[in-house]
Amino acid sequence: MKKNKKTIAFFNGFYIPHLGGVERYTSKLSEQLKENYNIIVVTTNDSNTKNIEVVDDVKVYRLPVYNLCKNRYPFLKKNKEYKELLNKILKEKIDFIICNTRYYQTSILGAKVAKEKNTKLFFLDHSSNHVTVGNKLLDRCGAIYEDYLTNKIKKYNPKFYGVSKKCNEWLKYFNIEASGVFYNSIDDSVYKKFYKEKKNKKTKISYIGRIIPEKGVINLLDAFEEINKKYKNIELVIAGDGPILKDLKEKYKNKNITFLGKIGYEDVMKLCVETDIFVHPSMYPEGLPTSILEAGIMKTAIIATDRGGTCEVINDKKYGLIVEENKEDLVDKLSYLLDNPDKIKELKENIHERIIKNFTWKQTAKAVEKELEKYGK
Repeated sequence: MKKNKKTIAFFNGFYIPHLGGVERYTSKLSEQLKENYNIIVVTTNDSNTKNIEVVDDVKVYRLPVYNLCKNRYPFLKKNKEYKELLNKILKEKIDFIICNTRYYQTSILGAKVAKEKNTKLFFLDHSSNHVTVGNKLLDRCGAIYEDYLTNKIKKYNPKFYGVSKKCNEWLKYFNIEASGVFYNSIDDSVYKKFYKEKKNKKTKISYIGRIIPEKGVINLLDAFEEINKKYKNIELVIAGDGPILKDLKEKYKNKNITFLGKIGYEDVMKLCVETDIFVHPSMYPEGLPTSILEAGIMKTAIIATDRGGTCEVINDKKYGLIVEENKEDLVDKLSYLLDNPDKIKELKENIHERIIKNFTWKQTAKAVEKELEKYGK
């Protein structure tokens, strides 16, 4: 840690190697910020890795958790190891604390550490509604807990931000007025690294994300089955893992549907390169879907539901098509593009340019630095 730099500490429920939108957000933002700041990440040890390590010049503290629900909602195990790690964290010189999301125990811990160290506290929201797990009882219990924890966090008087304007609208439910937006973004260098001209024999439609009902993947599969009766030279690729993947593989045995399962980041980007039409049919409380940015920067036409910050990226019909959360409208939108290949080409170029100009990590990092220094004087 360099003494001449100020230090930012991120408090996360999870961090890499755990894969997820918030983890990638923190990692990519840290890459940009570490040029001017020392970076610390305080997270949970959900994968039995070292409890203190340095990853790409980022110092990571991993707190012990109970085995129960540790991959979904980790509960901190406040044993001797936890207390020793917490003491080391409290001894760190920390100028700013950024807590990602409001509903993990690490968030309230970050607020407590900020109070004890008299450190500037910021909360970054990544959702646009209560988090759902697809079970009405569990969702209700989760909403009650989220409301309780948020009201507890508010007492620490942090500054709140969202990864989209839609996140900030959601914060008003808690009577929170956000101070600004730190957009979810993408590394603009991936285009040069991965892009090449598409040479598909068939029009490739793809979905990339978790395989859960709330992501709308069933609507997409049903829509594809219907349009495939009319359009023969098309294929659908489903990338991702989840609890219903096995059932979907058994139900949808169409030779033009391929299930890839979980794939790595490079394979995600290569799939985006090969894709003609990317579909994000989510019914989930998104923040700003990373997959839309990944597909768009790789010159892929996009059809997506109005969830999270999607309409802040696709804010005009020239950038993509917004679809209702049902099979019927998906059939209509897909059919329209398949009947109008020139429209696909137009959307590809337009969304690429929009993302390059407005949604890169360099731009987000500048916005973060500006806000931190404004309140850090």
